[in-house]
Amino acid sequence: MPLSKNPFRTVAAALILLSALSDSVPAMAQPPKKGDRGPGASAPPVTQKVAEFTAGMESRSGLLPIHVDRKAGRVWLVVPAAKAGSDEIGTYLYADTLRTGLGSNPVGLDRGQLGAVLVIKVRRIGNRVLIEQPNLGFRALSDNLDEIAAVRESFATSVIWAGEIAAVDPDGRAMVDLTGFLTRDAHDVVSQLRRAEQGNWQLDPERSLVDLDSCLVFPENVEIDSILTYSSSDPGRLVNQTAPYTGVMTLVQHHSFVKLPDAGYQPRPYDPRAGSFSVDFLDFAVPLDAPLATRWIARHRLEKVDPTAARSKVKKPIVYYVDSGAPEPVRSALVEGAGWWAEAFDKAGFIDAFKVEVLPPNISAMDVRYNVIQWVHRSTRGWSYGGGIFDPRTGEVLKGRVILGSQRVRQDRLIFEGLAGTEKTGTGAPDDPIQLSLQRIRQLAAHEVGHALGLNHNFAASTYGRASVMDYPAPLVEPKPDGSLDFSKAYGVGVGAWDVFAIRYAYGQPAPGTSPDALAATQDALVREAIANGLHFLADQDARPPGGANPRGVLWDNGPDPVAGLRNTLAVRRIALERFGEHNLAKGQPLALLQEVLVPVYLHHRYQLDGALKVVGGLDYTYAVNGDGQRPAKPVSADRQREALKTILQILSPESLDIPEKVAELLLPRPAGYEAHAEMFPSHAAPVFDPLAAAAVAADQVVDGLLQPERAQRLVDFNRRDPKLPGLEEVLDALVGASFDAPKGEDARRAELRRTVQSVTVRRLIGLSGHPNASPAVRARAEGELRALRERLDPSRSAPRDAPRDPETMQRAFLAGEIGRHLDRPESAETRLPDPPEAPPGQPIGSTEDVGLSGCSWGG
Repeated sequence: MPLSKNPFRTVAAALILLSALSDSVPAMAQPPKKGDRGPGASAPPVTQKVAEFTAGMESRSGLLPIHVDRKAGRVWLVVPAAKAGSDEIGTYLYADTLRTGLGSNPVGLDRGQLGAVLVIKVRRIGNRVLIEQPNLGFRALSDNLDEIAAVRESFATSVIWAGEIAAVDPDGRAMVDLTGFLTRDAHDVVSQLRRAEQGNWQLDPERSLVDLDSCLVFPENVEIDSILTYSSSDPGRLVNQTAPYTGVMTLVQHHSFVKLPDAGYQPRPYDPRAGSFSVDFLDFAVPLDAPLATRWIARHRLEKVDPTAARSKVKKPIVYYVDSGAPEPVRSALVEGAGWWAEAFDKAGFIDAFKVEVLPPNISAMDVRYNVIQWVHRSTRGWSYGGGIFDPRTGEVLKGRVILGSQRVRQDRLIFEGLAGTEKTGTGAPDDPIQLSLQRIRQLAAHEVGHALGLNHNFAASTYGRASVMDYPAPLVEPKPDGSLDFSKAYGVGVGAWDVFAIRYAYGQPAPGTSPDALAATQDALVREAIANGLHFLADQDARPPGGANPRGVLWDNGPDPVAGLRNTLAVRRIALERFGEHNLAKGQPLALLQEVLVPVYLHHRYQLDGALKVVGGLDYTYAVNGDGQRPAKPVSADRQREALKTILQILSPESLDIPEKVAELLLPRPAGYEAHAEMFPSHAAPVFDPLAAAAVAADQVVDGLLQPERAQRLVDFNRRDPKLPGLEEVLDALVGASFDAPKGEDARRAELRRTVQSVTVRRLIGLSGHPNASPAVRARAEGELRALRERLDPSRSAPRDAPRDPETMQRAFLAGEIGRHLDRPESAETRLPDPPEAPPGQPIGSTEDVGLSGCSWGG
């Protein structure tokens, strides 16, 4: 729905690709603490031998040998002698993960959440051991050692920890206390809580320690847990809702040290048309006529037994393990949905290359050797995401990690019960809301595993059939001639044409001896074939912004024509509202809970509306590469824009916004023990349900969408370049007309709804005319529309004392006064027209900033 907002998700931001390979000190790294000696002072000589020092400790051998001191509660690392002529001991991959979470999606500290993935160098200088992060954002891919050194020495590295040696042998083997490294706030929990406005927290060292029973050492990896306790004197509301003790929160942080992969992996160049995530860096060794920016895609290593064969078994299949903590029938649905990728790999020429199994009881989900799909609980529904541990040097995925929020499937069930009723719930029938929800969870499992495999979102795929599980699938519900709803095609099954292409591009294995140029030509031909077949790719930056331009890049939509899709969802919404009643709630539940069920029904059209809005001032474009023959960007035709505008504005009609009386009568105030929450419409009439506030929410989705500054600027510019296209003036006049032109004899019920729309329109026009991101041309036109509207509402600009006090007259005077206060500046925050009510969440709860630009992947 956070490769999630790219797949290789950092904790701090979003989908802010780890591929960025930060060259600065990571936020989670704490500077080494200074001892009693001043900087640079010599430490006293170490005389004790390792064997003497470790007497009585538990020894564990493997990639990095450690000793566990249970009496002192400490973990000691055994480091070998430095390499000859160097202070370097070894280079490893390091990653931190939360084994346990807070359980609050808006905060984002989830079970299984992956932090940063770093390459670390262990160095020994004198009597100290350093852990240093080299700077991989700037490289020289060259055989010239001096050229490599010139780049390495031009950019800073980051020493993220240092510890003193306590024992040493004559051969150089030494002991260092690793406890401080393991009990630091590696996951940067403190900063994440601060960003979520949950108060000022600090790590409490007295209540933080290594879990000595979880120190697992293997030949290629080391896995260690630490129990970290955080405290705050001003804890935020969201933390208090989930933590059992006010101001105290304890999490388990997992550390993985991993052997660097061998040199057999071949990085593959990134193509912006192919839909993979990328690892990015500057290569200063390229020729002057080549770009410095180098991008390689992210993918698992997958090798055929016979690389010369078009189809072959593989040396080591990719296996994903589903959390055994997921209940049935969800667990089986996850196995089935994630397993859809086997078809894509088979069509790419790999036999039995991808498998999904339930996680055996003797395997830890934290173990870096296993790809896992974890089932995560939160206090609210929220995002799911896919990502993993990868080699920042090459993009090779070493461990796929998928996190699926358990309440998503319950929200899907609620949506279908709102549309169809609860009579079929649990029957196993095709239109059973539980069965429909399981169809969706299969899609979700496939989607997030796709991220872990290295694939980005493709929000254009829904415009050429159900071509990709990497799109966000809206349930396809259609009206029947008898006035009922058809759910038979709610969700697709299996991967689509785009998914097969994306796997062929990312994983297809060239024949031995294929030159880089030949491989590049083959890959380009594959992309051109996909384009010729109508397979286009649009990612998050084109789909998520409210002012987005491309009608093909839309979340949660269906079909090639967003306007036709909007008409369909409005028809479904109308039928569902007419049929809405007690049958939409399970027997024995308080009727007041119908308020939650109503929200997704009343706003059933909200995502298809986003697609139709992108037609207005829209631009059709692709990620064209010079020379690939794709057509230039082209504004959407005038006829399509005007058709979209007409359809969109129909939502503002009182008939569309009105909630039937028989429905409103059922929306009772909350009983004791059932508090109001974010999944309900706001109310200005609390504790009573407020139909006018719901209408304001739906109206604002239209008005705010039309008046996005970026859309407004495109309307100005496209009309300047082609006067046949609608300009901003035309859109503003149509919006004001839809809001203020009432038919003769409109009854009081509908008239009040129209006045609700008018307030929303005026508020958003005022916002656009003063918007800091709006261009002068846009602000001038918005302000001109407000001046004309003020004259229309109150030509005299002041009403006589004996003016009628009917609602219409008072509304006109009020709005004219609001416009006047804005035009006369400065606006008073105390008197200005309030913003329209905020809509209940549609997508999973939590800002996309919490999980990254992709919403559901590393960096859903």
